[in-house]
Amino acid sequence: MSDLQGVAEAVIRVPLRSVPAPRVAIRETETGQAIEPILDDGANLEDFHAAFLAAFGTAERLVAEAFFEQLANALHADPTKALDAATANLVLALLHRIGPRDEVEAMLCSQMVAAHVAAMDVTRRALHTEQTAGGRAVYLNLARRLMTTFTLQMDSLGRHRGKPTVQKVIVEKVLVAPGGQAVVGAISSRRGDGG
Repeated sequence: MSDLQGVAEAVIRVPLRSVPAPRVAIRETETGQAIEPILDDGANLEDFHAAFLAAFGTAERLVAEAFFEQLANALHADPTKALDAATANLVLALLHRIGPRDEVEAMLCSQMVAAHVAAMDVTRRALHTEQTAGGRAVYLNLARRLMTTFTLQMDSLGRHRGKPTVQKVIVEKVLVAPGGQAVVGAISSRRGDGG
């Protein structure tokens, strides 16, 4: 991210969902890698920085760069190889589309992306044609747990954003024996009212 430093921090602007996510190119240097912004037609560096910060729900460049590095490293399949531009741009595109509103949401959204990618990876491993039955069971169980985690994270994000959690109960069949009683509706129990 060294090429992104030294530029005045842009005012955070939430990108429109119809606007493409910020994109980066990665080039090899003598000391490792340099991540450089890709500027679309008519865009300037300030526009890129605003979109980059907005993808992480922050106005702090240091925070956005740290979150970007953490998530890119988490998704980087082979740590012995250099980070590829496809992974880096996947991070930016997914967070841009989810649209975290603050740093807490950016952390949760990053975890959601990591859980999704992990679930897809273990599902791929489970369904490999040469996978053993035991290996398939282990990987599918892990995939189920990761998918459950992702769903819980989505619920948490919704609650953080003020969306109520809707619970739906469907009762398909109720049997009441002759002489029995049934109550339909909400039942509450009050203590201390003598009954």
